[in-house]
Amino acid sequence: MRLRTPAEVRARVPGERVLAWAPSGASTVVATDDALVLPAGAVPERVTWDLVLRVSWEPGGFELVSQERPGARADTSQVPVPDPGALPGVVKERVNASIVVARQVVLDGERGARIVARRTPGSSDLRWSVVFDAGLDPTDPALRAAADEALAALRGSLGV
Repeated sequence: MRLRTPAEVRARVPGERVLAWAPSGASTVVATDDALVLPAGAVPERVTWDLVLRVSWEPGGFELVSQERPGARADTSQVPVPDPGALPGVVKERVNASIVVARQVVLDGERGARIVARRTPGSSDLRWSVVFDAGLDPTDPALRAAADEALAALRGSLGV
């Protein structure tokens, strides 16, 4: 257990609260209230929790799937972390905490889309996304209309 955050780790995230950190090569990976900060020199070097799509932990590190900005294509990064300590639990908690609601809706037979509202760090704003199941064409006007209707119904049921 790491009791004291080293000054060089705190220096990477000035003004933010460090929740967990772990060595990664010559740098560190840092989890704060607002973001996952990757090792120095990584691109991107900082990913806010609402833009983290998936983190898969493996021996020696993790695979991060994230977006540069809402609606952008997903990027995948491999991040070496030989001794993650508390980092996996904190990352899971922060990603889950950014999700306000997630619903699967049926659009075509058994296939459909996942509608997710995520909290933007430092704001009360929600960012909504619709991710179509594999095999469905998100540019199909009929599917798009059905997804938009499902999104409107969900937002209406939540009063947002």
